[in-house]
Amino acid sequence: MSTKEGWVYVLRERDFLTGKTDRYVKIGLTKNEVELRNKDHQTGNPRLIYSEYEQHVPLMSTMETYLHHVHSSDRIHGEWFDLDETRVTNELIPLIKRIAVEQAETKTHMELVSQLKTQHDSGKERAPTPTETALHAAYLDAKHAFESAKARHAIHDSAIRAMIGASGGIEGVVTVNPKPQGALFNKKSFVALLTEAELATCHETVTEFKSAVKISGAKTLKSLNSTLAAEKKSALDAITNPATTANLGQPLATRKAAAQQAHADFLSSRRTVKETEWAEIRAKNALMAALGKDRAITGVIEWTRGDVTTEHKWNAALAKERFPEQHAKAMLDRDDTVDVNIADGHPY
Repeated sequence: MSTKEGWVYVLRERDFLTGKTDRYVKIGLTKNEVELRNKDHQTGNPRLIYSEYEQHVPLMSTMETYLHHVHSSDRIHGEWFDLDETRVTNELIPLIKRIAVEQAETKTHMELVSQLKTQHDSGKERAPTPTETALHAAYLDAKHAFESAKARHAIHDSAIRAMIGASGGIEGVVTVNPKPQGALFNKKSFVALLTEAELATCHETVTEFKSAVKISGAKTLKSLNSTLAAEKKSALDAITNPATTANLGQPLATRKAAAQQAHADFLSSRRTVKETEWAEIRAKNALMAALGKDRAITGVIEWTRGDVTTEHKWNAALAKERFPEQHAKAMLDRDDTVDVNIADGHPY
């Protein structure tokens, strides 16, 4: 996650001749003054572009992405959203202000965590303070809410994929696009071409600094909500004819009410995913910052940081360098496949 600060802005257009304000706003970011960005957008535009709101925020890219996801149901195309002045005033601006305050706190934690990641832990384990116990509970709540939100989003994703059939996609909802595949290294084939002595030279003993975090109490989706886990699996199983290269070049299917509703559910669920993800990020960084250089807080978190020596570790770069002919023979061609791209807005 980028920790760069900058401006987020809300731009709107007004017709020069009629003075009528457009219904759409552009939610974007810039490292420079918004006025300079306005000039870029104004060039060649027959309507007046003006800033309805702008704010300097601690985590510029994170803020923009958050706002785009939260307002997924309002996205028309790209960075343009269908938000009237009332909603901008009553919803969007207060949201930016609140998240900016949260970002300031979280950025401080993130910067400390970034430093701690490169330092050896003290080896000390200690009991939690009441504040750390509360942070742990907040993290688990956020983590579990995030897991549930991702599962519900995946269910809506699968529902759309199941509707594609033999078409090239669904008008305004989803498209099937080519995805070229490069050659793939097959280690098993490579190993079969070498003697044991040759294979041994592709390994080495290395000492690396490693950082690993374990937070106690986090549950899998199945243990958290078995019903939701089953729904997710059923939705995935319902894709009986997943899109393949046979879909490429086929016409788009007409968007019907069921597909439009599935798309609306998909877009709406993006908001909850982003909201719960942000809560999880905030709580995790606060907890790691509270731990500091210690190795563990009993029953809460363990964060090991130190040198780890691994003997006879596979080195792919070394293998390619020492046995280029065998490596080339082990590169296997793969058939091209497809990407299924669900529209992140609704231009309809």
